[in-house]
Amino acid sequence: MKRARNSILNAAIELFAQKGYAGCSIREICQAAGITKPVLYYHFRSKEQLYQELMMDIFNQTKKNLLRLSKFRGSLRDRLILYVANEFGNSRKDPSQVRLLFRMMFSPEGEYPHFNFVEEFQRERMTVAGFIREQRGKGSSRDPELISTALMGMMLIQILEYLFTGRRTLTRRNAEKLVDLLLPASGRACSAIPTGIAVGGRI
Repeated sequence: MKRARNSILNAAIELFAQKGYAGCSIREICQAAGITKPVLYYHFRSKEQLYQELMMDIFNQTKKNLLRLSKFRGSLRDRLILYVANEFGNSRKDPSQVRLLFRMMFSPEGEYPHFNFVEEFQRERMTVAGFIREQRGKGSSRDPELISTALMGMMLIQILEYLFTGRRTLTRRNAEKLVDLLLPASGRACSAIPTGIAVGGRI
């Protein structure tokens, strides 16, 4: 049953990303997943519930990343690099999820069920700002919310470039460059990254 559920999710991601929510039917999702409608409805009450779960899965990856980083005790620079590198890793691993997210965000209202993207991104922005605020006395005297907003914006551009061109933009080295553009030199003291903290993928 778990295999069928994963097949449904994977098929829905691809179809929603390609055709939009309104542009594909339950029948198409079932055909792409290689299952019948009763099997789909066993796992999901409706196309809307399937869509909502896909959206939550995407943002839950970032929430898990931020939760792990909340326990990180290295330098601010290392913490922010890990944040960016892991978000890059998620985008490389599941580009269809990112394409789906962008498609839904920029589709006209009414073409997909309501999902509060603004709230989700605001929560992420404030969490990152909190990391910066915690270590303000260790080299970051600028506006934490402005720094987190700028960092997320630069991440978005790198991810979009990767999706549009396939260039190798989502690297740890580029994560370091983005962070170093925003942190004053006094806040860039490096510390060893503890064993067990993954880079470039889910943590």
